[in-house]
Amino acid sequence: MPDVRRALAGITGLSLGFTLAAWAAAAEPAPVAPAAAAAPAAASVPGPAPATAPPGAAVLDPGPDPGAALRAYHAALAQRRLDASTQLSTEKLRALIQSAEAQLGMGRRDEAIAILAGVVEAPRFAPLKTLDEGRAAVFTLGDALGRAGAYPMARAYLLRLIQSSPLDSWYRRAVSRLVDFGLAGGEPEQILVDLSGLAAGPEEPWAGDVAYLHGVLWERMGKSREALQSYAQVNARSRFWAQANYRAGLIEVDQRQFPQGEQHFCKVADPKQTPKLAPLFGGNAFFQVRDLARLALGRVAHEQYRFDDARYYYHLVPGDSERLPEALYESATSRYEAKDYAAAHRLLNELRALDRPHPYADEVWILDAYIDLGECQFPRADAKLSEFLRRYEPVLEAARRLESDPRALSVLVDGGQSTDARGALGVGLPAEVTELLVGSIRVDPTYGRVTRQLVELDRELSGLDSASAELADLGTRLQDPDAVKPRPATPIANTAADRLRELGQQTAALRRLLREASLGQSVAAPELQLVKQDLSRIEAETAQLEAATQPPRPSAAENGSPGAPADGSLDQLLLGDALEASGLSSGARALRAQLAERRSQLAQEALGRLERRLTRLVRRARAGRIETVLGRKQALELEVEALSQGYLPPGAVDSLEAARYLGDDEEYWPFDGEDWDDEYVGGEGLP
Repeated sequence: MPDVRRALAGITGLSLGFTLAAWAAAAEPAPVAPAAAAAPAAASVPGPAPATAPPGAAVLDPGPDPGAALRAYHAALAQRRLDASTQLSTEKLRALIQSAEAQLGMGRRDEAIAILAGVVEAPRFAPLKTLDEGRAAVFTLGDALGRAGAYPMARAYLLRLIQSSPLDSWYRRAVSRLVDFGLAGGEPEQILVDLSGLAAGPEEPWAGDVAYLHGVLWERMGKSREALQSYAQVNARSRFWAQANYRAGLIEVDQRQFPQGEQHFCKVADPKQTPKLAPLFGGNAFFQVRDLARLALGRVAHEQYRFDDARYYYHLVPGDSERLPEALYESATSRYEAKDYAAAHRLLNELRALDRPHPYADEVWILDAYIDLGECQFPRADAKLSEFLRRYEPVLEAARRLESDPRALSVLVDGGQSTDARGALGVGLPAEVTELLVGSIRVDPTYGRVTRQLVELDRELSGLDSASAELADLGTRLQDPDAVKPRPATPIANTAADRLRELGQQTAALRRLLREASLGQSVAAPELQLVKQDLSRIEAETAQLEAATQPPRPSAAENGSPGAPADGSLDQLLLGDALEASGLSSGARALRAQLAERRSQLAQEALGRLERRLTRLVRRARAGRIETVLGRKQALELEVEALSQGYLPPGAVDSLEAARYLGDDEEYWPFDGEDWDDEYVGGEGLP
């Protein structure tokens, strides 16, 4: 049965993949500090301080064996003589590793795990596990598991590599990858325990990485002094030297210790103070953090009203940096506060010339107009403020309406500029307004992370459905090799799963509406009753669809019958995985409903922030227009006074824009050089 052997080899890592799907779906990445976007973040660790072990006492507890289920499959395959009997060569293993790395490069983590999991836990892998190719396979498998969010399993595989000499390259790579997973939120305390007993000199690169992980965890727990001590231990060979100094500077500035904070920022921002090895080991992330450090220096100088220093530091941000729009806007703000209006205008012109999308577009309108006010360019300022109000007042009005209508907000975010999304608001929104609303919501990093998790979960659900179908097919083939069901060339859309997702979104929207009604918001009683009826109908349809999509579970009598598969047999393993797939599918759908609810909450919060910011800016725009009227009036008074006192020549009257002195019912006709009698009122009878 060669076809069965190939199919079984393809899903040898099925139990591993199912566990991965559950952990990857439930994983919540740690929040990133707003001012340290380029520095990796760690999860918030409540409770006691990070555990450490005494030097020399390596504590390597990989926990449960992740390969037990895979070895059970191999034993069952060998019992039926379906396991691969040929010896695994280094060339074949090298080709498998390259294939897995190619899948990782395309973002196909599950495929990479499936390629390597069945090989690493196979009996024929044992002779190769100590070779360079074998250690590479273990590292790549652990790396793929960690990228997918299965941190405990990744840790178990990577700890296998930390058993040899620290001079081994795979040893160092495994330690570095464990630090990365700890920073991403994957059991950071346990990883610190695992790495605390490893012998390392102070100049070891990964020793600095571990110190940085310590500092991040201390900072997350609010222990600034301990965090600073850990950051001071990060050496220049560490990948995180720049991040450590930048975070240390943030802590000092937060405590109003500006000179100390500037010293830390200058170490990163000034090439003369930066160790020569730091950029080499830090890679591209080092230069991203350098741009952040220069921005931080400019902000500290701005905070202390050292406007010239701030302009210098902002100028250090290079032209190819993604932080350049931020630097130009903040530099223009500092020049405006220093009353250097010409330089402020030049900086804003540079920002416009970049032609890049940036989150300061609305702020730039107001700043530009207020710079014109400072230069007494009242007509130009009024024109800019009027255009701002024309552009953003509809956005503010739509945001206020969406805040009281969560369903319309959900439809708008999901549908973008579709007709349904615009119709959910009761009127058609211009494309410009819709783009600004949706963009302000999607720019939120937490919202983007939850959205990516929803997409990932949908992909895992699709994989679970495919795995369940393949398990059923394999069970049939094992019982009767000739009973092969025809399979379509292309996968058929799972309409039941799509309908379940749609019903889940509707249920979440109706429950939010009921919660708002219970909080005292205005919802009429007849409408509330209709909402309850709709919710009951949707819940009944959801329960019916879930029951219809669940595979039949074997009864106890069937499990105990003489014909039931024996424990540890291939049939029993396939049956257990089928039950596990069913349970994971139900849990994943429930988790998806929770993630959808969380995404709606984040969209609501982002919309609230947009409404508050636009309210502030619209008020400033309206106040600025009042200033333009008052400024024109004051300019006119000064001109009239200058004329009356003889400071201006009589010929200057024609240069004072005489048309602006007329009322709404008057016209201005400039003098053409000739006077006609009929142009004078009352002069008709003159000779």
